[in-house]
Amino acid sequence: MDPQLAALAVHDLKNALGALEGQLTALEASPSREAARSARRRCTALRRRLVSFLTLYRDAETLRALPADESPREILDSIVRHAEPEADGAPAVTVRLADCATAPAFWYFDARLVRLALDAALHNATRFAAREVVVDAAAADGGLLVSIDDDGPGLAAGSARGAGSDWSTGLGTALARAVARAHRHGGREGRVQLADRPGGGARFELWLP
Repeated sequence: MDPQLAALAVHDLKNALGALEGQLTALEASPSREAARSARRRCTALRRRLVSFLTLYRDAETLRALPADESPREILDSIVRHAEPEADGAPAVTVRLADCATAPAFWYFDARLVRLALDAALHNATRFAAREVVVDAAAADGGLLVSIDDDGPGLAAGSARGAGSDWSTGLGTALARAVARAHRHGGREGRVQLADRPGGGARFELWLP
């Protein structure tokens, strides 16, 4: 793992712990159900970031996928059902699974690693979406393409989009790319792309051979 990325990730985690400590202090002084939910969401996000960091720190360059016959729709349905959009003072964002009409019924991939990458991407999308995040899967270019679309400001909004998130340090991006590269088949390697959507917002794509 790149030393600079590691230092930034540790700094990011330190800041996140400080924010959680402040939230818990306020909750202790004035208990409320909504404040407790918010603190739990922050704790869940922090755990996700720590797992991502440890995965990359341990074996980013030699990450090995252990593919098994998996149902893309079932994996995505589980991820969407357990998604917890950021909602601190803002209207909750709806996360929904598209019909995945052209997705293969089964595909070979490492479900644990793919879930890590998609959890990070989905968390980022919900932070910046205005109202909705849509997760989809499709057969594309002889492989499986998973996309996460949000209706937020898009990448053109600049660095403000990444502020305070896993992606501000490149941790989420690095994790997703390491997971993609770990999936190889027939001389082809998985890939990740993050781009503006033509209709507004941003799109994350994970393609697996």
